[in-house]
Amino acid sequence: MASDCSAFKVRRLSRQVTQFYDQAIRREGLKSTQYHLLTVIGEEGPLRVGRLADRIGAERTSVSRALQAAEAGGWVEVGPGPDARSKSVRLTAEGRALVARVEPLRAEQEAAFRRALEGVVSERFIEDLVRAADRLQELIEQGDSRRPTEPVATPATEAR
Repeated sequence: MASDCSAFKVRRLSRQVTQFYDQAIRREGLKSTQYHLLTVIGEEGPLRVGRLADRIGAERTSVSRALQAAEAGGWVEVGPGPDARSKSVRLTAEGRALVARVEPLRAEQEAAFRRALEGVVSERFIEDLVRAADRLQELIEQGDSRRPTEPVATPATEAR
């Protein structure tokens, strides 16, 4: 049943958080997922598409589609990678300018997000979610998400 499924609940939360941030940056013609992609490219310099996918936790095919739209918008340039089979992506001047325009909007929305959740969830809860995501990524990379190797340390388990 969907009401007791953690995947359903987390996916719903993810969609709502994304929509919340999208409201702030929509006027620049950008979605928060695109903004995240552009900021990672901008922060880490030219990246192989596969490395970019790993870095943002997305499938390569999804990243390739997002890059096609970003390239059409003039925000990124996709070229040959270090080997014949890979492609490398970098921000264009227009992409850097877009990120610079959107960052203050994103920062305002981040503050609004934290104010909206104040008293509902703690900062520690957000940090726990990040640790949970990191742990799940480790399990996925190990190829066996059904069997964790060690329990995840959280404030609740650390107090025991």
